Amino acid sequence: MSKQPVVVLALIIVFSVPTFAADPEPGSVYDIQCGCYNDPANAATLVLHLQELGLSWYARQIDLCTRFIVDVNVDYRGRSTFIVTYPEFADAFLVENFWDLPHPHPEGISPLPSREEFAAIMAPYMQRQYQHGYYNHKRLPMAGQRARMYTGWIYESASYYGLDPFLLFAVGNSETYFYNMFGDLDRLKYLPPDPAQGMFQILRSTARVIYRDMRNRNLPHAPDELPADLRTHPKTQIYFAAHYLHTLCLQHYGNRYMALLAYNAAYNPNYDYPRRVMHFYQRAIRYFIQSSQQYREEATVAAQFTGPRGDQGL
Repeated sequence: MSKQPVVVLALIIVFSVPTFAADPEPGSVYDIQCGCYNDPANAATLVLHLQELGLSWYARQIDLCTRFIVDVNVDYRGRSTFIVTYPEFADAFLVENFWDLPHPHPEGISPLPSREEFAAIMAPYMQRQYQHGYYNHKRLPMAGQRARMYTGWIYESASYYGLDPFLLFAVGNSETYFYNMFGDLDRLKYLPPDPAQGMFQILRSTARVIYRDMRNRNLPHAPDELPADLRTHPKTQIYFAAHYLHTLCLQHYGNRYMALLAYNAAYNPNYDYPRRVMHFYQRAIRYFIQSSQQYREEATVAAQFTGPRGDQGL
């Protein structure tokens, strides 16, 4: 009888700490968990330190605790090397390689272009994506004026929320190729129906949450009323998408991949979704870089033939 508590305690220890087989399969790789917090302040401190160290991380929920995992892809002996390099994580341990983070190249553009340059270069790209996109079966064109309005609103809304405009652009590109439509049509059968609407595929239920939050914060771009159909309000849906993505970034300590996971599905993470969005992100960035030099050369030539008041030079 006296040994019973000892046995129970041993079982608790075994099941509370992740363990691995003594002889792992050849070629197996793992990531490293470096913290588990339910206090947002402690979690934010850890994330800041990971950012300072330049480590790529993601998170997983377990009950009320958020597990912070460094994406390192090391073998079974990699923990020792990791701890030697980062002794502050002496308690870190190997975990299953849940997710290999996307690492697009280039990672972004710094400094960001102006609104005028972004719209001028990305509007034709949006037109091309729209016309040849998966959902545009008739290959209908998008008018240049509309593309310039949409890209301008994407830039303005991203700037307001401190987002990368190319990331917001990539979400719309990935979701619908900027085709303004109803998605998840099975949700139209629900009572009440809850379809995904517009270029950014925002659920009706999500739009209500976004709208209430924007109104409570008294944001200048919040609509007076929630549109019954976001498809008829393209500027509103773009600002809704920016507001929602910004909120998710805050909730996930600035990790854009975790925010993208939540944007797609809050409870059933689809790890292919961030990869898809970052694929479109990388393509958009590369297109911009390739096109920006020509744009600037043309702008320089035009300035040479234009007077200080916009008059043609003599």
